[in-house]
Amino acid sequence: MRELHKKTVFGMALAAALTAAATGLAAKSRVVVLHTNDTHTHIDDGRVAFSEIAAEKARLEAAGENVILVDAGDYVQGTALGGFDSGRSAIEIMNAAGYKVATLGNHEFDYGIAAMFENAGRATFRTVSCNFIRRDAADAPGRLVFPAYTVVTSGTARVAFVGVTTPTALVSATPTTFLDPTGQWRAYDFIAGERGEALYAAVQDAVNEAAAHADYTIVLGHLGISPDCAGYMSTDVIAHTTNFVALIDGHSHSEYTGSRVRNAAGKDVILTQSGSYLGLLGCLTLEDGKCVMAGTIYTRGEKDAKVEQLEKNLADAVERQLGVKIASAPAALCSYRPGTNERLARRESCSAGDFAADAVLWYANEREGRSCDFAMMNGGNVRADIPEGAVTLKSLRTVQPFGGDIGIVEANGRQILDALEFGAQAVGSGEFGGFLHVAGLTYTVDVSVKSSVRVDATGSWMSGPSNGVYRVKDVRVYNAKTGSFSPLDMNAVYRVAGNAFTLVEGGDGFAMFRSTKKIENGLAMDYLVLTEYAKAFRIDSSGIPSITTATSPLRTLANYPINYENPHGSGRIVIKGKAN
Repeated sequence: MRELHKKTVFGMALAAALTAAATGLAAKSRVVVLHTNDTHTHIDDGRVAFSEIAAEKARLEAAGENVILVDAGDYVQGTALGGFDSGRSAIEIMNAAGYKVATLGNHEFDYGIAAMFENAGRATFRTVSCNFIRRDAADAPGRLVFPAYTVVTSGTARVAFVGVTTPTALVSATPTTFLDPTGQWRAYDFIAGERGEALYAAVQDAVNEAAAHADYTIVLGHLGISPDCAGYMSTDVIAHTTNFVALIDGHSHSEYTGSRVRNAAGKDVILTQSGSYLGLLGCLTLEDGKCVMAGTIYTRGEKDAKVEQLEKNLADAVERQLGVKIASAPAALCSYRPGTNERLARRESCSAGDFAADAVLWYANEREGRSCDFAMMNGGNVRADIPEGAVTLKSLRTVQPFGGDIGIVEANGRQILDALEFGAQAVGSGEFGGFLHVAGLTYTVDVSVKSSVRVDATGSWMSGPSNGVYRVKDVRVYNAKTGSFSPLDMNAVYRVAGNAFTLVEGGDGFAMFRSTKKIENGLAMDYLVLTEYAKAFRIDSSGIPSITTATSPLRTLANYPINYENPHGSGRIVIKGKAN
């Protein structure tokens, strides 16, 4: 990608240009598109609130601008504010803020298909996706569930928005979500193709049809630029299509506000994505048949009173239900690299990942007596830090907002090694939600060995490394009776606890577990397991459990590695070597 302008300079220029419009009505053909993505229900803690977005939209309109507000997906799930009512309040707030169009992100499916349809039905904005289909039978061709595009008239200009959803939603959402009620075949699917060809064709067909009815055509994509989405990335789509001026992106939580990418005809297309969690408000300006400006716009702290009240009502309701203090944390337990937006939980060991895995192992064995050998927790289900200070149900529900179940399976050593190898595929080069944090287990990742696990078109595991060389090495299993570690036995059968999404449902592409013996699929909800573990820490002088290494209920295990005070975890996962 080639940067159109540096972000700070561009934002200043954009703000100046739009402010200048206040001296007189803007040209009727000009349209300002405000956009968000991956808000993940960060309604009350983002740098930009929905109420501020609504006020900024109103300010620009009062200055004579034609404004359209859109979202590129993942807007109903992510924090306790979303999980509180399965995203209904998030939709209500977006309605009040004045959104016109949104596409489906993979997390719009987290509460199930029925809830996805209910939320789409509540939305006053239009939902578009050119590649989400319903199949009438296992071998029947699909039909679109939502319109491929919509045209919004603003002033005298007509702007078409073509929606597209990452096909990896099949594995990044719970895979059973898309099955028919009997579980025998996939009732819902995403047009993709093994190398993306079918996806490109679906986008191109929708763009061509939309362009016939519009002055400007924009692709609103939940695609991203993560390596695990290779073939389906926004840059891939642009490179294989034509006939639209910009792609507003989501999914990878990236900040690229106005990059240029060459399309199939060799022409530049604007690619933009405004981070995540309402950290930025993106802005495109369309004029004279082109996208003439792209960047971020700075809100002024003003808030729309109606939207602000809805935000407050939701926050207050969640606080009443989940604001109970259950423990304290003298130091933050990190899922992010301190002081940055880098998601450690998806790329390396971290203290919040250790805590989540430990919670599962402790709960399964000490509370439920399930005699599990170890536990694993995917990094995509460790979504926030546990902040220093008071620990509440709300803060733990924010760490694990899905409300997913804990499952138990019996898997052999080879399947465990393959799972660790699959989870470590992006280590050293990027991030992957399937990166596995562990309790009762240690392993090393040698990043000098390039990952060569074989995956199918959806990114699901097919087999171990094609060259037979594993980058995951020295896997060792803890024995609580002896206080020692021994090498993973390829032929032994181990009892494993973890996120049922990964172990039982095959989510994130963990297909190696499909043939395992399923022992449990509903031991307890994940964030409640975190809660019970936090409550089991030794009580401090203030009379409340204190989350430290020294007060952990696992502290009595001899030679068991725990270091919750280190943001990078307890040393259970060692990353060595230099990526080629």
